[in-house]
Amino acid sequence: MKFSELTELFAAYTGAEDQADNARLALWFNEAQLDLAYDLGPVSVREIAAEPGFRLHPEADWLCVAGCELDYIREADGSLLFPAGGRGRLFFRRLPQAFSGTDGDQESELPRAVHYLLAVFAAARYWDLESEGDGEESAHAGKWLGYYYQGRNLARSRLPGVYNDLRGWRVV
Repeated sequence: MKFSELTELFAAYTGAEDQADNARLALWFNEAQLDLAYDLGPVSVREIAAEPGFRLHPEADWLCVAGCELDYIREADGSLLFPAGGRGRLFFRRLPQAFSGTDGDQESELPRAVHYLLAVFAAARYWDLESEGDGEESAHAGKWLGYYYQGRNLARSRLPGVYNDLRGWRVV
């Protein structure tokens, strides 16, 4: 969904048209994108040609390793150590491009099946912000956050392998 469509969906969920500006919505959408990206985010591939003992430091947009054709050890600083070396591919999940809030046509890089969850998460944040200690609105925020977690967990259980075909896994 485009940013403008997510904004409309947020307004439909909350009835809060023009009560949350695009900058705030972009922050909430980006927070949800980050949470979803660990399991469902875009996968990139990097070819590795490593000598024994080669250490690879993660790039700024890396979230987590999704798979690797070489044996590796994850070091405490987040780097990957390839004790045997060799040639192979490293699959890693990366951060999706953040919403700027200024481009209504900008679209999330996450699978389309989870785009609606960005607006659900934003609705939870909106009701939390609006509650100001009011128990009823706080409960409303909790309900919407529950909807988000339920949708996220369903997507995690159903989408692996559908989005970004990794061609296989190797367990070490």
